[in-house]
Amino acid sequence: MTALVLVALTLSTSLAWTGKLAPRGAYEAVPQYWHDAADWLTENASGSSPDGSDAQRALIVPGAPFALQTWGLTRDEPLQALATTPWAVRDAVPLTPPGAIRALDSVQRLFADGRPSAGLADTLLGQGISYVVVRNDLDPENSRSTRPASVHQVLDGSPGLEKVAEFGEDVAPGQVDGVVLDGDLRPPYPAVEIYSVGDSADIPASGPYTVDLDRVPVVQGGPESILRSNELQNNGIRNPVPSGPTLLASDAAAAGIAVNSVTVTDTPMNRETDFGQVDNHSSALRAADEPRRSLNEVSDYPVYGAKTVDAEWEGATLTASSSASDATQIGGSAPGSGVAAAVDGDLATSWISNGIERAVGQWLQLDFDTPVRGGLLRMRTSPGTIGDPVKWVEITTPNGSTASRVDEPGEPMTVSLPGGETPWLRITAKSTVDGTRGSQFGISEVSVDDHSDRDNPKQVPIVHRAVLPETPAGASVDAWELGQEFPGRSGCLDTEDRIRCSSGLSKSPEELGRFSRTIDVPMGTAVIPDLTVRTRQSPELEALLAQPGRPLAGGASDVADLHGSAFAATDGDPRTSWAAPEKSITDRAGTNPTLTIELPAPTLVDGLELSPSLGALPAHPTRVAVNLGNGPMVRDVDTDGSTTLELAPYVTDRIVLSIVDWEGVLDRNSLGFIQSQPPGFAEVTPLSGGEPIGAPYDGDREITVDCFAGPILSIAGQTVRTSVTASAEQFRSGEPLKASVCDADTPVNENFVNPVSLPEGRQDVVVEPGASFFVDGIRLRTMPIPAQWPTSSAPQAARTTAWSPDHREVTLTSTTEDRLLVIPESNNSGWRATTPGGVELSPVVVDGWQQAWIVPAGASGTISLDFATDRWYRLGIFGGLLLLIPLLFAALRRPRSMPDLGPAPRPWQSLPAAIVTLLGATIVLAGIAGAAAVAVIGVGAVFLDRRYGRALSSRVLVSAAGGFALLGAALLSLGPWRSPDGYVGESYGVQLAALIGIVALAISAMRKP
Repeated sequence: MTALVLVALTLSTSLAWTGKLAPRGAYEAVPQYWHDAADWLTENASGSSPDGSDAQRALIVPGAPFALQTWGLTRDEPLQALATTPWAVRDAVPLTPPGAIRALDSVQRLFADGRPSAGLADTLLGQGISYVVVRNDLDPENSRSTRPASVHQVLDGSPGLEKVAEFGEDVAPGQVDGVVLDGDLRPPYPAVEIYSVGDSADIPASGPYTVDLDRVPVVQGGPESILRSNELQNNGIRNPVPSGPTLLASDAAAAGIAVNSVTVTDTPMNRETDFGQVDNHSSALRAADEPRRSLNEVSDYPVYGAKTVDAEWEGATLTASSSASDATQIGGSAPGSGVAAAVDGDLATSWISNGIERAVGQWLQLDFDTPVRGGLLRMRTSPGTIGDPVKWVEITTPNGSTASRVDEPGEPMTVSLPGGETPWLRITAKSTVDGTRGSQFGISEVSVDDHSDRDNPKQVPIVHRAVLPETPAGASVDAWELGQEFPGRSGCLDTEDRIRCSSGLSKSPEELGRFSRTIDVPMGTAVIPDLTVRTRQSPELEALLAQPGRPLAGGASDVADLHGSAFAATDGDPRTSWAAPEKSITDRAGTNPTLTIELPAPTLVDGLELSPSLGALPAHPTRVAVNLGNGPMVRDVDTDGSTTLELAPYVTDRIVLSIVDWEGVLDRNSLGFIQSQPPGFAEVTPLSGGEPIGAPYDGDREITVDCFAGPILSIAGQTVRTSVTASAEQFRSGEPLKASVCDADTPVNENFVNPVSLPEGRQDVVVEPGASFFVDGIRLRTMPIPAQWPTSSAPQAARTTAWSPDHREVTLTSTTEDRLLVIPESNNSGWRATTPGGVELSPVVVDGWQQAWIVPAGASGTISLDFATDRWYRLGIFGGLLLLIPLLFAALRRPRSMPDLGPAPRPWQSLPAAIVTLLGATIVLAGIAGAAAVAVIGVGAVFLDRRYGRALSSRVLVSAAGGFALLGAALLSLGPWRSPDGYVGESYGVQLAALIGIVALAISAMRKP
């Protein structure tokens, strides 16, 4: 008994003697700046109504699973305890309906991607949000939140938002000479900032409002589609969906509202979601019958009553062992790396296996619609995977298998399939270059030639498309609004002092090349297409931006974005920088990071002006070698500012600049890994006679991609060519660009575009954007198009006379039209609305998540809103509390007699059977070490029995069981789960301590009393 007490005492005090008494993230108090921010919101966002009905809501960004700040872990937001005005946040446990989560995610996705939006302000106002609170004090390593620089890029670049307050000192990672954190992507910002969302005449700033029911547009899709409609409208595309509230077709049907016309979107898409994450948590588009990767009850936040947009295959169906596009991908999913990327005809995209797996054993399978005979497989493995590249693959069919060697990732491979009819084939990674199991396996492109007709072999056409569900019965279609839900992320962030870039920052769009949708046309019509595209970081874009008469730099870089590639070295902007690839310093092999500058014409060059980056990265060069064609000239470079090098004059049209030496800079990422960073330059300016060569860079010059080189649309099999015209800076920025429809070889005004016929039934809409663009969205407006669509549904603020958590009163005047009474809060079925005559109003959901009721024509007076179940809820709480009284009496009452429990039960009646079972179990769990532990502890127990008696040996066994279990737990606590050295629970010390504790406990239980 004494041993058991000692073990229990030791365990109960373990937090103290292991130094863990204070939990992780402990803090003394919430910093004063959060109190100041809450007070500011109280003063400025409380509204003008005495009852608080028009208090303005604030959105806390960036979203994070839990509130883990640099100063401590509060789990809930600091404003939870401090704010007196309403607020919202996207966290791991959003206590709102699924529609509200989807609406929040559409906004959160902008912050995660660092993508400014012309529709952000209107979307926030529609969600009842008037202020955005930016928290820059989240723990950069453990909070799993978006970088503050990404949030600021969105807020500062989106129209309608303005910074109005800031609190606290600047927050930034600690600085050490020669060391940066997180790729130098975290500039200092005040601890808390507040942005205001500009008022709109189309949407009340806060509080309840009414709107005529026949003015409210109906949209087939999910709440996330509202942001896209706002973007298109504010980007100058005429829109049948006016500003103001929207009814989803599924919600209209649930409320019994007739749908006469509808705007059809390609949402919600069939995806899987990691519910524990707030960013990059959704998979690529899935087919209806595709196996689930997660074990969640539902695959995604549902849109009740709405059918999903599903993936569909034609020619062959592709499946894989895993994908980086899976929702289960550690570090966030990459929808552009799904299996569809292997057959999109674009070498820049790839199917890549899940990073949590190993490369060896990963596979990609093709199941053909029609079996092929004498097939020829053509493929390229991806050069963009992490870890050791795959060297050997195995191609398996029902007729046998064959091995093929990968000479170089990205190089074409051709493999003859085993003879016979082939209904399917599988490509499996078998080994890597260095014999390790690798990290990822990827395939850039795969195709199969069918040699069933030997004289006329044909490539099996494999098509992947997104198929929209049918439209509501009897409803006409105003427009089809189709777009890219995941348009990717740039490799650069525009901060106050400079543009910061990192190769690990970028993420490809889900559909980088071919964009395909299959729509259901209920009745034959004609449409006018409106296409918007974004520029794709590529050599073709660089060629478009190359300014005639100006030097152009070329060279390798890990950053594809032109703000961080070699193009940046001669763009005339000191805020941008070229960084050499990491491979150029890790695998130098006698070479140096090199930049080549092409001059517009042979010119006498006698100097070179070199400007280092305005920040720590890229690393600052200290010595360079310049070759004008007359041999290298080595010169020292100033690291603190621009350096003008004097060179031996020489006529040339090409300058080769090599970096010989540089200041070493180390980067420490969030996992604790440290890596040397490459050097680079912000600007390289060739000089002749002391003057820059070439014209200054002109970002305002107009660039046109003509009708023969522009994006091509195919609508129901009819080809429509487009042209894109914008300034050089617009092309480079990646903002949405409107494509003009062409008539022959000439772009035409949108008012004179010839409609494209759209027959009834299932029709394909396909866009081939070309190498310089990817699709942002396409809208098909049906004919006839009105001369003017309404820009607003004209909602009107409603007057309140009472406003509490469970009872509210809204006063309405009589009208001749049915109206919606909208409360911009999450819908809850517990609310009831009644007229002065006691008639209960029919509820309806607005915008996919907001509470509303249908007010019939003629109704007026005070509408009462009551949450009746709140009364029973509170009675249940207090009733349960009162039940503690009889429970206390029952606990204090002593029983009159103690029952005889009899002898202690024996777990095993047969000792030999128990020993064999224990020995077998430990061998399965720990191999020979398990058998040795059983033998040593068993022999030790027998020795103690014979030498000192059963009582002492029992105490020793119990103490050993508890002590070693405690030791294992203590060792485990020394290494956190996310330790850069790996999971410490897999170490021999922890495993051995746990094994000894379990064996000692088992042997103690086997012995006779």
